[in-house]
Amino acid sequence: MTNTSADLSSRTNGGPTIRCGDAELPLIDVPCYMCGATEGEVQVDDPPFKVVRCASCSFVYVTPRVPDSHLHLIYQTDYFTSHNAGEFGYSDYTRDKKGYLKTFRRKAEFVHAHRPSGRVLEIGSAAGFFLFAMRELGYEANGVEISQYVVDYARDELNLDGIHHGPLETCPFPKGSYDIVALWDVIEHVPDPIEELKRIREYLRPDGLLVMQTQNVDASLAKILGRKWQHYKQLEHIHHFSPTTMKTALDRSGFELMETTTEGAGKYISVDFFVDRMRRYSRVMHYLLQPFRIAGRLFFYINPGDEIIVLARPREG
Repeated sequence: MTNTSADLSSRTNGGPTIRCGDAELPLIDVPCYMCGATEGEVQVDDPPFKVVRCASCSFVYVTPRVPDSHLHLIYQTDYFTSHNAGEFGYSDYTRDKKGYLKTFRRKAEFVHAHRPSGRVLEIGSAAGFFLFAMRELGYEANGVEISQYVVDYARDELNLDGIHHGPLETCPFPKGSYDIVALWDVIEHVPDPIEELKRIREYLRPDGLLVMQTQNVDASLAKILGRKWQHYKQLEHIHHFSPTTMKTALDRSGFELMETTTEGAGKYISVDFFVDRMRRYSRVMHYLLQPFRIAGRLFFYINPGDEIIVLARPREG
C-alpha cells in the first residue's frame, strides 16, 4: 500500500527512510500517543508501517512514522498533485476547485448555523476554499498553512491574503480574538494533537467555538473495509481518532465536548475521483467503471458516515 508517491529505501546508517517527492525522510518507531504504551493489536500491516490499536487505551496510531521535525516536508507540491491519491495526498487539489468550493460552502453553512457571525481562523487552510466560503457569508477569515504551494494559490486565485505560511506556533495573529477555529481533516496529521489543541485554545475567545472534522476509526465502514479503508494512508494519517479518544484529547487540552456528529461531514467528489479510489477496493470494479470517466468532472455529494465533526468550547478555569 505504501509504494506510491512515497517509496521505501534504506539509509546508509541502517535506519529506514521513505522517499517523498525530492525528500528522503527518516522513520522512527513510536509508542501510543495517548498513554505511551507499546503493546497493541496490529490493525494494518503495511511494511514498513503498522497501524496499531493500543492495548491499554484503544487509541489507534501508526508506527514507525516520520519524526516531528520532518513531517512538514510531506506537505509540499507533490502532496497536492499526487500520482496515486488513493494512497497519498490529492491527485490535483486546485483543479478540483469546483468540488471543494461546493464542499466547503456546505461546511460554512454548518458553522454558520452554530455561530452566525464573527472571526474565524482555519488551521491547515490548504488552498483557502473554506476561508473563501466563510468570507462569502460575511466572516473575517484567516488561515494557517505549512505548504507554500497552496498558500500562493489562495493568494493569487482567491485573493486571500490573511493566511500565515508556517506552523501555528509561529502564527502572528492576535490570541484570544477568534470566535471560531476550524480544522477540516487536519488533526490526524498533526504530530502532537493535544499540544496543538492547547495552542488553538489560546486563539479563541472564552466563548469561542472549535469545529473539527476527522476520520472515525471505529465507524462501521472502517470495520467492514479493514485494511482497505480509504483513511489508512500511513505516511500522512499518523493518528486515528474515535469519538472516545477524541473526547480524551479535548479533555486534556482544556476543551469541553459539546457535540459529535456525522451530519455535514461528507464531501463533493468527482466521478474521476470515485473511479480512481475504487482501485483500492476492487481492481475489477475499477476496470468496469472506466467508461464513466466520460463524466469525470461531474461532482456528487457523498457521506459514508466514517468521518465525524466535533464541536467543542474552551473549558472554564
